[in-house]
Amino acid sequence: MGRGGLVAYVEAQIERDIALGRLHPSGQFGPEAKLARHYGVSRGTIREALRRLAARGLVVQHPGRRTRAVALDESLTLENLGLALHDVRSPEARWLLEGYFSLKRQVLVELLVDCCTRASDLDLDRLGSTCFTLWNAGRWESGETCAQVEFELLRLAARVADRPGHVLLVQSLQRAFLGGAARLLPFMGGEALREWACCVRGALSERNVRVLQCELPALLKACDELVLNAFAPVPMKPASPEAPCSQEDLLCTPVSAAARDDSPPEGGLQSEPPPTRAHGQTGVAEREEGGAIRGRLRRWMAHLWQSIAHSLGRPASGSLASGDLLRAVQCREQPTSLSPSPRPDAASRARAGPA
Repeated sequence: MGRGGLVAYVEAQIERDIALGRLHPSGQFGPEAKLARHYGVSRGTIREALRRLAARGLVVQHPGRRTRAVALDESLTLENLGLALHDVRSPEARWLLEGYFSLKRQVLVELLVDCCTRASDLDLDRLGSTCFTLWNAGRWESGETCAQVEFELLRLAARVADRPGHVLLVQSLQRAFLGGAARLLPFMGGEALREWACCVRGALSERNVRVLQCELPALLKACDELVLNAFAPVPMKPASPEAPCSQEDLLCTPVSAAARDDSPPEGGLQSEPPPTRAHGQTGVAEREEGGAIRGRLRRWMAHLWQSIAHSLGRPASGSLASGDLLRAVQCREQPTSLSPSPRPDAASRARAGPA
């Protein structure tokens, strides 16, 4: 590896350490000799790498002071987009990439609409020819070639529309992509890119501004989302299981009005579901109480209370606590002293003899 390649390698390593927060909390680097030992290079290579980082705005160098890294939120620019992409799992990395692609889409649509309304037929033919090259590259060429042709289309549109500010912006967008987002290159191309390139070519040939404003943004976004999902997939959150209901909740929760309305007539339990509800269908009361299972259990408890209350001769309204149910059953099984004794039959009186 030559010195130029070694300097670029050390520059990338220092940039990665800055992005991942591996420096001292103060952001200051150690002496050049210590850095040279850490990265396994000479002090001259370290000095050149730091000079390049200072030119990019990632570090600050003052005579007589140690080099200090700039805060990440202050050093992020289009050219330094790659600084936030070292940790692909970070939500901020995908958020910044989405912002980059959104900006590029807006610039492309705005320039093409301006060209469609103001450019000459010769300029539109040149733009259409570039779109055809991009359409062909999306099928046969690599992602790097597709990205190069796409930025050629952007630069040509900026010049045809006579937008010098957009020419500079396109240059910054290309430097940001090639400098930091070059890892996206393997995911470029494909049918999604060919589709929007074909749409642009047809709209320019017909000077159809409506297609460029209404249909093209959706096609561009679909293409960008394929690249984003391939490079930094959205983390899937596992569905939280339904909280289990305790036995106390099932036994002691008051019976709802809807459950009491479904109570069977006095005299026994209901053996079949009500005719107004089909098999497997969940009613409104079940949804209100937390699900079909809990609703069926509560109706069953209500029906049981109806049957017991009817046999005990008690009113069947209201809720039933477990203690009340137990006392009611005990009172039913044990007669009190005030209850009349059963009359003896004739055989019992004959054996007993005269009183």
